Amino acid sequence: MKILNLKILNLDDKIIQDIHFNETGSNFIFGDVKKPNSKSETSNSIGKTLLLGFINYFYGADEDSEISKKEINNWKLIATIKYKKNKTEVKRIIGSSNFIIEGKKINLETYKEMFEIDRSLYSKQIFLSDRSSLIPAYNKNPSQNDMEKFLQMINLDQLVIPVGKYYIAQNNMKKNKETKNQLLELNDWNEKDIEARLFYLDKKVKELKAEIDNIDSEQSEADISSQKDYSVQEYSVKNEELKQLLNSIQKLELENKRLNVYMKEAKSLNDTAKNIEKLYKKANYEIPGIVQKSLEETEKFYKDSILDRKKIGVKRLKENKICIGKYKNRIIKLKQYLNTIDQIIRENDAFKEALIIYKSLNEELQDLMYEKGNLDNMMKLNGNIEEYDRELNNLHSTLVQLRTYYDEIIIKYREYLFDLVSDLYSEKVQAFFDVKVRSKHQTTRPIEVNLQIDGDSGEGVGTVRKRLIDILIFCWGEKTDFLFHDSSCFTGVDSRQISKLLEILEEVSKEKDKQYIVTLNRFQIDKTDTELINIMKERTIISLSEDNKLLKFDF
Repeated sequence: MKILNLKILNLDDKIIQDIHFNETGSNFIFGDVKKPNSKSETSNSIGKTLLLGFINYFYGADEDSEISKKEINNWKLIATIKYKKNKTEVKRIIGSSNFIIEGKKINLETYKEMFEIDRSLYSKQIFLSDRSSLIPAYNKNPSQNDMEKFLQMINLDQLVIPVGKYYIAQNNMKKNKETKNQLLELNDWNEKDIEARLFYLDKKVKELKAEIDNIDSEQSEADISSQKDYSVQEYSVKNEELKQLLNSIQKLELENKRLNVYMKEAKSLNDTAKNIEKLYKKANYEIPGIVQKSLEETEKFYKDSILDRKKIGVKRLKENKICIGKYKNRIIKLKQYLNTIDQIIRENDAFKEALIIYKSLNEELQDLMYEKGNLDNMMKLNGNIEEYDRELNNLHSTLVQLRTYYDEIIIKYREYLFDLVSDLYSEKVQAFFDVKVRSKHQTTRPIEVNLQIDGDSGEGVGTVRKRLIDILIFCWGEKTDFLFHDSSCFTGVDSRQISKLLEILEEVSKEKDKQYIVTLNRFQIDKTDTELINIMKERTIISLSEDNKLLKFDF
């Protein structure tokens, strides 16, 4: 899928921008600005990143509140896209997730189906800001989906299914261990005594059942059966229900306590970032770029992850409160019912002594059976954990075998990146790339991706490593035919390395018949690199500045 043209129309249907894209090769969205005092000063001021966001809309992105602000709500975006050799004009209204094709309105999901858009894949080739992990991922620690998509993008497809199963087995093991630890905590058990305790309980249960059977045999069926059926058996059932309700309340209150601690820590994280920013402002001291970026990342993480989890936590607290209320109401009714049964037993002099003994033994038996049930659950959880551990062993062996199958392709990538790095740096700098299977572990994820650059100690080396991974996917991947970079993806990188990276991306995009779109600021360019300057003259699709902003007004 490629974009060939984009028109931006205001509320009066006046064309504000009409941008033509190169179908193959580089497309530069150029920021003709001087280097700002603050790194955030020009990030969205002239519209480079905003334009990239508009383009992203036609690659199936959800509506973004950072883009769909009230100043441009209901503006129109009209794009010409090419998909499987066919060109289609698509309209999208800012503030709406619907599309219009040939006069017909379709929703986002239908649009993605029509053009076979896999957002979990596409989003890993469209960077409106730089990522924190080596492989394309939303967070620093890649998820199962991140790792699966990365393996697909570098053509290691046979690893995908066992890796996915490995993650699932690890997650199931984690859940079983958490449930097991909750049981240990709620019952104040020592794990090493569980098996012995269960053995002793079995013995005691048999003894109590024998005593109860003995009482039954000593009483005539006519004398005791009706009273026992009504009072003792009913008492046992209701008493068991009462204990289960009390246990459920205890679990919910423990969960509420943990949720409250988490939300307090979450608020502390955001408050800390805000307080840091206030301190700088109060001191009338400009926030250093690296601090600003950290604050922005903290805020983004807080919004994207913690707020969502906090909402879930608040919802869960409300649900727990309702459940606890229902349980307490039921407990009151059960206690009243049990008191009624006790009254019947007290009033029946003929069977009083036998029923009291019978009732006492049954209560003790029910207590033991309840504890035995929990202990049985513990043993079942231990069995599940052992089963998942065996599954991890089998999956690990499978992954190790499959990894050897890909030795040749990994070596090809390794040589390719080694040559790129040699060309990228004038000094002696070397690179080593590997995708390997870690040692089997119950929690550590199975695949390790490493790109080691030796000889570069500059602050931008981490960014260079990520861009090299992007180039690797762009060059060898077969799942997409595009790559988009915001200028922030080159922050901290020496202008000479930026020039080389862009020249490589231009060469790859032309050689592989792919489309590369990048936003770039003037201060990021090596002015002595005539090759890049010539490429940019030929490949710049729009030049923006403080006097020529994307939307023709401050946004």
